Amino acid sequence: MKGITRQAKTEIAFMPKDDCCCTAMLSALVHTAGALSFGREGIGAEIISETPCVVSVAALLTKRLYGAECEFSHNQLSLKGGYVLEMLFDLGILTYEGEGVGAYPGISGFVVAEDCCLRSYLRGVFLGCGSLSIGKKYHLEMSFSTLVMAQDVIALLGSFDITAKVLARHEKHVVYIKGSESICDFLALIGASKAVLAISELVANRIASSQANRCTNCDLANADKTVATSMKQIECIKKVADYVTDPKLTTVMNVRLNMPESSYEELASELGVSKSTIKYRLKKLEKMANDMPKSTTEDK
Repeated sequence: MKGITRQAKTEIAFMPKDDCCCTAMLSALVHTAGALSFGREGIGAEIISETPCVVSVAALLTKRLYGAECEFSHNQLSLKGGYVLEMLFDLGILTYEGEGVGAYPGISGFVVAEDCCLRSYLRGVFLGCGSLSIGKKYHLEMSFSTLVMAQDVIALLGSFDITAKVLARHEKHVVYIKGSESICDFLALIGASKAVLAISELVANRIASSQANRCTNCDLANADKTVATSMKQIECIKKVADYVTDPKLTTVMNVRLNMPESSYEELASELGVSKSTIKYRLKKLEKMANDMPKSTTEDK
């Protein structure tokens, strides 16, 4: 399913209703898609994303919370000015370490103090570093620069009963969710309802296709079995044809010879008798062939 990641991100790239949730979402975006810079003009930050809506919503969040007009292109947002240092503390990105200032490696608790903020934070995480793969299997992942951050996100997901795991890939720590049900639970949690519907529809279509294939395979197997049984019956009929005097058996012999690929039901319909009657008469012919002296069949 091509474009599912962009579709999901576009769907959830909106500003939350409350300022606390805006703070949580912007914190997640800076943590996952941001980079800090230190220069003569002070501290600055950039948010970079291949998805334009991510940069746009980050600019809107910054303007709402700090009244700042930001410079941004379709894939990059530059945050500069006196408000940036205050913002980074508000977002839990920077913290005081003794007499100095340092970057906090994980999620600051005060940023996700409320349930609504947890959801907004996870929305920002997926916007900043999430990807979704729908191939033969279902796979969602989010990539972080620190193990602490990855573990904190797993803990947040766990609070909503969503199971996730982490693996090291190159110099990143990747949190991943597998299975369509768990992925849909996560997408529903962050508000990507259209993506949930798209995946659910795909799952339903795959199940229907799989069941149809199983039915087809079953039909083919039954057809093969019918033909094999018919060939055996025809061989028996050829052996006893000159010795059968019962008109009922003669009739079923003729219809089987003329309809070698037909099922018992079709033979019964042709003669206007029951399926069990057809089976009984053909079995009787088989028994006659098996009971015939070997020399008699060889002479024929």
